[in-house]
Amino acid sequence: MVHTSAGGNLLAMVAVGLAEFRAEDEALPAAVHLTGPGAREVIDTAVRAAGGGLHSCRAANVQYRPGSDLVVRYETQVSWGGRPPARETLLASTSRHGPPPGTLPVVADADGRSLEVGVWRWPFDPRLASLTDMVTADSAAARLADLVEPPLSLEVVAYRPTERCVIRVTGACGTTIYVKVLDTAAAGAVIERHRRLLAAGVPVPEIVGSDTDAGWLAMAELPGDTLRLRLKAQQPGWPKADEYLALLRRLQAVELADVAPVTPRTVDALGHAAMLGVVLPDQRTRLDRLVEALAGAATAATGRVGPTVHGDLYEAQVTVDAGRITGLLDIDDAGPGDPLDDVATVLGHLRYRQQTIIERRHRDAVRRYADGLRQGFIRGADLDGELLDAVTAGVLVGLATGPFRIQQHDWHHEVRRTLRRAERLLIGTQESRR
Repeated sequence: MVHTSAGGNLLAMVAVGLAEFRAEDEALPAAVHLTGPGAREVIDTAVRAAGGGLHSCRAANVQYRPGSDLVVRYETQVSWGGRPPARETLLASTSRHGPPPGTLPVVADADGRSLEVGVWRWPFDPRLASLTDMVTADSAAARLADLVEPPLSLEVVAYRPTERCVIRVTGACGTTIYVKVLDTAAAGAVIERHRRLLAAGVPVPEIVGSDTDAGWLAMAELPGDTLRLRLKAQQPGWPKADEYLALLRRLQAVELADVAPVTPRTVDALGHAAMLGVVLPDQRTRLDRLVEALAGAATAATGRVGPTVHGDLYEAQVTVDAGRITGLLDIDDAGPGDPLDDVATVLGHLRYRQQTIIERRHRDAVRRYADGLRQGFIRGADLDGELLDAVTAGVLVGLATGPFRIQQHDWHHEVRRTLRRAERLLIGTQESRR
């Protein structure tokens, strides 16, 4: 355990990188010291305790649930043993339950309160026991010897601290698999989901290897490209609404009643709005209007929970070939949910993508694609268009957290743009009923 002072620079919250965000959270008193330049003192204390020297520190990603937990990922330059500075990814976390076990605790006293933060260095994640081995070529080759031929090429394609990491593994002969590292308590349930969905004809990746005790599973590569790649490259072959609906009918027919229900997107939106109200106080009036307008939709959504849903279906989660959906990715959290969520999430992500595209012709093409899908979903699944728009607005409120979470340089502006889009969609729908 390392002790530091909570005075001086630690309380000088003139924001750099986190752009004037102050996580002043009564339930997480240490959170304010992980956001802004004061975080450098926390990280510097941990680095010095480990025998290094901190040369630079920049927040690169923030996971924040008000009143529950905060994890900040920092891109740093650190020198070890007098050697030249090298890039390091360091993470720090605080929660209502204290720092995660297995991290370096940094403790300070401020205003009569004890503040505790846990710091760790990538890839030594305290909850992902196999991560270090799976991102190191020699140890990954030993674990995956029966699946891919060394030497291996490893690429981390997704990492959510303390929850999961996905690594693309390519062998000497070009064979590619994807390894997902999880908390050991979660691996068995994810494997069982894959088994049930595959048996029902849902095109999820085949699991070709696993070790539930170590918390990892290896998946075969799916055919085709992700739709995200096709959209970015402006390549043809974007699936129509009937392709999505056929996939969702197969998914909804799978019995997963024994797993935790998926929280409806409109319910999630209320929590996202609360978080955004903390990090962007000037949007609280707009957020209050959105919460008021979403409250009824959230109540109605809980009554629709039942069929199996993906829970996070968007263009990066489907693979496509010649206009057909060939695969479905990331089914870790699939379970009973609101059937409107999956189609609304597809639309919400496309609406969000529109505002990130600079080239007008490409932006218009994505808009027309989303408009066509919306009409196809309404006709093909006999949906209420205004209700679909309301759930889509809830999805957009959730997506509005993204620019802040990845610490985009203009995240204030992007959050406001996304909230305005959600407001137009939701408030406009409600006004049209009057």
